[in-house]
Amino acid sequence: MHKYGDCSFCKGEVKEERVELDYRYKAKLYIFQNVPAGVCQQCGEKYLAAAIAKEIEHRIKTKKTWDKTMNVPVDIFTETAII
Repeated sequence: MHKYGDCSFCKGEVKEERVELDYRYKAKLYIFQNVPAGVCQQCGEKYLAAAIAKEIEHRIKTKKTWDKTMNVPVDIFTETAII
């Protein structure tokens, strides 16, 4: 288990949990499940250990097939949408 220290935003306690992580890399969105990460118990900010971040990037660059794929709805927000 990694020691994360206190949250750099709110100074809350950070504990390791397994989380779902949205990760953007070169204009693509990847979702990783069951990722060990530090989570601030006060504000919810997530922290990755360097080894986990490196493993995520390694998987993005080398993985040929993925466990799942999904469609993600996208909406382009325009000024006319503001009431």
